[in-house]
Amino acid sequence: MSGIRVEGLEKRFGARTAVEGLTFEVRPGEVFGLLGPNGAGKTTTVRMLTGLLTPSKGHASVCGVELPLKSDDDGVALRKKVGLLTEQPGLYDRLSARENLEFFMRLNEVDEVAAWKLANALLERFGLKGREDEPVGGFSKGMRQKLAIVRALVHSPEVVFVDE
Repeated sequence: MSGIRVEGLEKRFGARTAVEGLTFEVRPGEVFGLLGPNGAGKTTTVRMLTGLLTPSKGHASVCGVELPLKSDDDGVALRKKVGLLTEQPGLYDRLSARENLEFFMRLNEVDEVAAWKLANALLERFGLKGREDEPVGGFSKGMRQKLAIVRALVHSPEVVFVDE
C-alpha cells in the first residue's frame, strides 16, 4: 500500500479551471479530507484520482498506479485498489441488493467467496441483512446509501474515496 501522492494537479474544462496546482500526500492509514465551497473542485479531484477524468496537467499516484492512466490495464488496476462512494449511489433499481453486489464483484474480478463473507458482515452491520433479495428501487435513501457503502468496500480496496 503506497498511499496517494498528488503534484501540480489541474483540470480545465475549456476556459474554466476547476482544479489548479493541487499538491498533497496521504500516507497509508491516514484519513484525509478536501474541504471547500461548492465549485471548489473537490468532486473533480476525486474523479481524477479514481481515473474517471484525465488531468489537464500534473500527475498523481494512487496505490502505486500513476495518473494520468497510460492504459486500460492501469484503469483496471486502479479500480481494484480504490472504492468510491458518491452522493448518488449509482445502484440498479430493478436489481436486488444481492444482484447489485454480484455485478460489482464481477466488475472488480474479486474472489466472490471472500467478498460475500465481507458483504454479509457489512449488510448485518448496516441493518440490511435479510433484505438482499429485494429490489433496490424499493429501498429508502438511507438503505440505498448503506448498500452503496457495502459496494464500495466489498472488494477490500486500499483506498476509499467518499464524495459528499
